[in-house]
Amino acid sequence: MTPAHEHNYIQNYETGLVALNADPENRALQHSVVLSLARAGALDLAISEYARFGLAEVDDDEDIMALNARLSKDEYLRALTAARQAFARDAMEKYDAAFQKTGGYYSGINGATMAVMAELPREYVLERVAAIESLLPDPENLTPRDHYFIQATRAECALLKGDTVFASIYLRGALAFDPLNYAAHATTLKQFEMILEKRGASQGWLAPFRPPRPVHYAGRIRLGLTLSQEVELKIQIVDTIQRNDVGAGYGALAAGSDILFAEALLTEGAALHVILPCDKDRFVEHSVRPFGDDWVERFENCLTAASSLRILTHDGPWPDELMNRICAQVAMGQSILWGQSMRVSPAQLLIRDTENTTSYTATHALDWAHTGFPQVALSISNSDPETNTSHQISPSDSQPHLYRLRRSGQDVTESFEIASDAVQSAIALRLKYPNEKVALDIHLSHENEDHLLQSILDHGAPQSLLASENFASLLAYSEGDRFNITYAGRIDDNDGQSFRCYAIESTAASDNRAS
Repeated sequence: MTPAHEHNYIQNYETGLVALNADPENRALQHSVVLSLARAGALDLAISEYARFGLAEVDDDEDIMALNARLSKDEYLRALTAARQAFARDAMEKYDAAFQKTGGYYSGINGATMAVMAELPREYVLERVAAIESLLPDPENLTPRDHYFIQATRAECALLKGDTVFASIYLRGALAFDPLNYAAHATTLKQFEMILEKRGASQGWLAPFRPPRPVHYAGRIRLGLTLSQEVELKIQIVDTIQRNDVGAGYGALAAGSDILFAEALLTEGAALHVILPCDKDRFVEHSVRPFGDDWVERFENCLTAASSLRILTHDGPWPDELMNRICAQVAMGQSILWGQSMRVSPAQLLIRDTENTTSYTATHALDWAHTGFPQVALSISNSDPETNTSHQISPSDSQPHLYRLRRSGQDVTESFEIASDAVQSAIALRLKYPNEKVALDIHLSHENEDHLLQSILDHGAPQSLLASENFASLLAYSEGDRFNITYAGRIDDNDGQSFRCYAIESTAASDNRAS
């Protein structure tokens, strides 16, 4: 159920290395290896490999020359404030060299934008913009993707000139030609946000161009509704999805609210991502079938149409209050990660009895409130209350030894109660042992989970800090603003299963707090 558009940077890196053994002077392969390293979070190694391959000597290939500039731009983005200007100017000069040599508008527009970041005079920026605009090809008879990038470049030129009206017009035209290319839209929005933030200008006008938002959904398992009441609730759910421009939903698939949300998401053409706390059969027997066989059929129909299915653990306890909460937090984190990658704010959709403060749903609502993102609750009330099996867990309660860390060359696995502590320790280890790898995961059950950590270490690049999707999701949920968490690719573990990995870096703001 992996999305077809998902780029596998880790696998691209490994494949490129194998191909380079047979053709070590192939510039295209060298470019692919370095770009994959940068995208997988191993920026320092990417810089080192760019130099080792001698790519800095290439002066007739825009992609290779622009990659050198992109590495400096990445250094600018991760640097502390005091050191950023030097990286911005370095990136600008490298993009400009590629533009002057090749006339490529990609390097040209990036060079002009980095000139703004480097705080060069407005006249200098406008000269570069005029040169780019004179070279942009006529978009007629081009592919939708090419048309998108040409019009997006026109929009960026207008923005650099301070004309948000024409920037908006060109950007609207770009999206019209490639409306579902959300990854490209997000890249453009990230660039525009960088310019607007540098200038201290409002970003509000970008709102219409953002992709549909992701949501975490949850709610009561015991609805106790008549058929007409359920129909009315479905109408409310669909209306809520439409009004909030929802494009993807993350959550479980229990009887009741979960399945109602899932059906509505699928009806509206949104992607459904199902996260179950245990294997499917046990989940159905405890959380679906007891409420009627018709719910089982609806469960199966939703699962068949889902874009993805994720099972947290195959041998963990179920039903279990803590596992329920962790599963929901992973789903929350995945919606936040998708929102970050698409430059759009996530939200939570709930069906709950607002007077009941001790239910699973109340706990999920309280947990989501911790993120500060929007929350929409549809209220219902009946005489069949939903309750937890024990006391309600507050967001501040710890989950002992949940987070796990291992570095290459070591058999010892360290455990932490707080995700950010594990990350800070991993960052410190990478600084101390720069040529080694560090892996992060979570511990959920009695399964031997060390093999997953080892698989990450076996496949990750030197200098990388990679985390499993579960770890990355919980980190994004708990402290996503402190870290850059980016998708790095898929890894096949020692059992032949494929799973996603994420690269983790501190943000400049986090570094400032730590210093």
